Amino acid sequence: MGRLYSAGEITKENPVKKLWGKTGWTTAAGAALMLAFTGIAAAAPEKTSGYDAVMDKVVVSARGVESRISQTPGGVGILDAETLKTVQPVSVTDALKRIAGVDFSGDSRWGAEVNIRGLGRNRVVFLIDGCRVNTATEINAQFGLIAVEDIERVEVLKGPISSLYGSGSIGGVVNVITKKGNFSETTEYHGTLSSAWSSNTKGFRVFAGAEINTPKFWAYVSGGHRDHDSYEDGNGDTVHNSQFEDTAGNVKAGYRWNDRNETLLQYQYLKAKEIGIPGSGKAAMPPVTDVTYPDTWRALANLTHTVTPASDLWKTTQVNLYFQEIDRNVRIDKLPPVKKMKGIFPSANHTTWGVKWFNAFAAGDHAFSIGADAWEWAIDSTRKMAFMNGNLAIDQPLADAEQFSGGIFGEDNWQITDRFSLNFGGRLDMIKAESDDLYTWIKPPAPMVPNPLKRAADDYDDTSWDARAGLTFNVTDRVSMTLLGGSSYRAPGLMERFKYIVLGSFVIYGNPELDPERSLFAEYGLHYTTNTVSAGFNAYVNSVDDLIVEKVINPDRHEMANVDEARIHGAEAYLDFQVKEDWRVYSTIAWTRGENKTADTDLGDIPPLNGMIGCSLDPSIGLSGGLELVWADHQSHTAAGEAETPGWATVNARLGYRFTLAGTVQELSVRADNLLDKTYRNHLSTSRKPAERFEPGLNVTVVWKMDI
Repeated sequence: MGRLYSAGEITKENPVKKLWGKTGWTTAAGAALMLAFTGIAAAAPEKTSGYDAVMDKVVVSARGVESRISQTPGGVGILDAETLKTVQPVSVTDALKRIAGVDFSGDSRWGAEVNIRGLGRNRVVFLIDGCRVNTATEINAQFGLIAVEDIERVEVLKGPISSLYGSGSIGGVVNVITKKGNFSETTEYHGTLSSAWSSNTKGFRVFAGAEINTPKFWAYVSGGHRDHDSYEDGNGDTVHNSQFEDTAGNVKAGYRWNDRNETLLQYQYLKAKEIGIPGSGKAAMPPVTDVTYPDTWRALANLTHTVTPASDLWKTTQVNLYFQEIDRNVRIDKLPPVKKMKGIFPSANHTTWGVKWFNAFAAGDHAFSIGADAWEWAIDSTRKMAFMNGNLAIDQPLADAEQFSGGIFGEDNWQITDRFSLNFGGRLDMIKAESDDLYTWIKPPAPMVPNPLKRAADDYDDTSWDARAGLTFNVTDRVSMTLLGGSSYRAPGLMERFKYIVLGSFVIYGNPELDPERSLFAEYGLHYTTNTVSAGFNAYVNSVDDLIVEKVINPDRHEMANVDEARIHGAEAYLDFQVKEDWRVYSTIAWTRGENKTADTDLGDIPPLNGMIGCSLDPSIGLSGGLELVWADHQSHTAAGEAETPGWATVNARLGYRFTLAGTVQELSVRADNLLDKTYRNHLSTSRKPAERFEPGLNVTVVWKMDI
């Protein structure tokens, strides 16, 4: 087992610090490494035959239509199904940390949140197939509500770089695109079956999928189940209440009416039970309590119709209609005796309906899009309290509430010359929120207990906007530079506006009069792309005004308020070098700095300098493998009450073999994460203070997969 080093030891005895040196040396070394690889690749002749690596990936989420990353102003990251299969993550967030500038903020391994360049939780928009996921974010859940095996690709927008998404995208957008069938020239049948076992959690997963593709119709069905016990850290200590179990199923179909009309229908369902939450999230709870999701589920019904008009001007029009329901039930037990309660059982049902109309046009040197979207999020919540004397009381942390957002948007990409293009866009939104009367009790603990009105029904409406402009300059056929500037916003959520939460000695009140947070954003990008190399560097600054925080009004009352101004700036770089046909070398490095300008202090929840470097062998048939080093530097720039985190480094390895058998493709693989069994803490992971929660120790995963 690995030894844990405290923050006080970091400068002298910690071998991680010895390995990496001081921050400046780490940054310089990472940058020099990437420049060296890029220089080698630039000097090498272009490979025009033998294989096509296609290193300049295509992203759809930024503009609504396909655009190459090197031609898109703003930071973009992509993960595909092959990477997810290789990494074997617990959740999609666990894999997204492979993208430079993206980290995970974990209250639990099952549903860890995404942190993009220092912003996360309700400042990042989460979409599944373009459908907005709305739920509370004080404790992680939303990113656990999608089965990793069902993901085709994930597109990440790092910051407010698109006008397509509206409120909440000041930190970025994560769009998960799930697997589906496709229209084929002849009838085709495909299937997949896989299973895996993990040593650390002594858990397993199984997954199966099948599809039929024809020229007029396709259908896809899938299902999976996972069951894992609590994990052990590098010291061999079990991290209490970190277990999880879930079951997922999907049914999807597409129909081509004619050459110009296609319809997609899908239904997704995931049910999770006994999800342990060893971290604290943003909720204030005693350290001795257990917080568990005994029963949580998500259901999505979605219809998308796409038309390709017979017009040189009007390229496509698409209508996306969806209804999504998330039901979250929480069990808080093992409370301190002073509470005189057996347990607290909050429950909330979140429903979101939404519609989006998107249109793409092309005229001369312009490719532009216009559209409109609307969504409404409703919360119906209760909170049961079971007392030691047998009494049961029921109240609400939030009265029944709804939030509506509707807006129009537009984007234009103007190819000024062969080397210069200008991209600009904006949107205008109307936002409404309303809440019913909130009484002290739905059911008081005793018949004679008074039940006064705590918060009268209230409503709020406002308009907000965002705008952005970007420039792309193709210096050569291989090198491009991008520049982006813009402003975006985040409307306060329902909890921030209307909540009423009693925490023993004080009460937290929402504030219906909160103003939207406002972001001013700028980013520079440099890209180098050939058919064997993809490398890039980005530097950015994101200033957020009217930051919504919990403000102490008096010892008995805390209230949500617009009080702070924050500035986050940083830089990141990445390299992906296809050395030979099946060999890759890759690396990332990211640095982020956050400041609370109002209080003149460091901003909390900012990741330290971090990165990875690795190599992999992945032929279509035969032996495959990989080795990588993942690391993070010491984080000493912390907010008040936030602990410093020592630096760390871990090694991951994998080995597999792919072969054909009776018309199928079989694959057996073994992956070892934290191969050296190090004990370390992710800076953004929460814990029940004063105890620290460490990441998993050595975990060996054995996987079998069959494709038909």
